Amino acid sequence: MLIQVSTSSHRDPRASLLRSPKCRGLVAVPAHNVLLRHALEQACLDSSVQEIQYRDGPLLECPRVSLAGIVLRTEIGAFLLRAQDVRPEYSEEDDARHKFVLSRYGLQLLERDAQDIFHEPMYSNARNVWSHAGERVSLRDRLTLSVALQAGPQRIVELEERVRLDCDVVSAICVLACENLVQLSLCDAPLGPETIVVET
Repeated sequence: MLIQVSTSSHRDPRASLLRSPKCRGLVAVPAHNVLLRHALEQACLDSSVQEIQYRDGPLLECPRVSLAGIVLRTEIGAFLLRAQDVRPEYSEEDDARHKFVLSRYGLQLLERDAQDIFHEPMYSNARNVWSHAGERVSLRDRLTLSVALQAGPQRIVELEERVRLDCDVVSAICVLACENLVQLSLCDAPLGPETIVVET
């Protein structure tokens, strides 16, 4: 089994647009900085995130808050994503004002700082999965994996024992995860033989 580990740092330049089936209308969303790119890659692999979209919005003055940015839609609501090095501190009064204004637009604020985004093992797992994005997986291999996963959630090592693909099993699974065709258990342990794969 081949596990590819990305060695690029968070300062490396990346494409300014992120494409995923979770993007609303399949329209790519802008990632204006690398930190936001990492946050979006993780959101794409998060089963609780159903849709990702970019919204334009006004800059409000009281309190001063922009409604433009990335919105993550989940079962429990829509979250305006903010990714920054350090999470800003608000007084209770300012926090209440922000929440009130956002709620009027059907939004909640989701702030993620660098410490949160680089938390392991999710950070490395997401980077490893996305390092395979765009790789070719044949229709035959896709069908083989789909049939195998109809039996229910399985560990990667079990899939390797059950299927024979023209490409590496881990690479194929990562490609399908980027395409939102499978879900992976990435939060609790490094990507490896014991990672659970579920067909979406």
